[in-house]
Amino acid sequence: MLDAVQSSSKALTHGLEVLRLLSVSPRPVTSTELAKKLGLHQSTVSRILKILSKAGYVRKPDYHSFAPDYGILSLAGIAAESFTLTTKPRKAVTELAERCNGLLVQLATLWRGDLIYFLRTHKGHDPLLASATGYPLHLSSVALRLLIDRPQEEALNVLEESKRRYGWIRPAEIVPDSPGAVLDYARQHLRDDALVLRDYQRPGWLSASICVRAAGEPPFCLALSGASSLMDDALIYERLKEGRKAIEEALK
Repeated sequence: MLDAVQSSSKALTHGLEVLRLLSVSPRPVTSTELAKKLGLHQSTVSRILKILSKAGYVRKPDYHSFAPDYGILSLAGIAAESFTLTTKPRKAVTELAERCNGLLVQLATLWRGDLIYFLRTHKGHDPLLASATGYPLHLSSVALRLLIDRPQEEALNVLEESKRRYGWIRPAEIVPDSPGAVLDYARQHLRDDALVLRDYQRPGWLSASICVRAAGEPPFCLALSGASSLMDDALIYERLKEGRKAIEEALK
């Protein structure tokens, strides 16, 4: 009985690993590539892919390769409404966007090396719910604001993994050239619990994040981004603090 349970647990774990690899890959992947990355026998991966294909989570865009199917999007869309951070703060985030001069307002966290956005909206728009993105973490104010609160070694490891996956793009000269230097830069630009980056992701652009705290939720940030000309630093800090207070009240 115990062997059967352990076998089922391994199969489930491997299936989830296959789905994750397919989801983060920028192109379709062969079963041979998946087996090599996971350290599994190709026949094992082929059985997993067959089951996932039948369930509607994996498709074959060509004869040899596999990619995520629309079942994943359907599941994600249904699940999004069950998360507190996509529902309770929605009004607070929408009202904040009306006072932010066209800046994008976002609630986001860092989960296993990926950015997850719970809510994203502009002035005059309904918020978009729950999306994830593969993005170089050294360029994200959300990622950096969260990472500088973590132990140094852990934060460095996260940035090193991001570098391996996405490269180390330097769209502006002020972007440091190493994970350690990026963390130092972020700490130097932290003020009143908020990280504001100007001309960092690209000239004329700003990105600012402040941590929000809520019982039972992971560390996450309220972030503003857009053209630098839309808001000066004093107003950015004011809006971030106003927004944080409203979101924390909504989550009580």
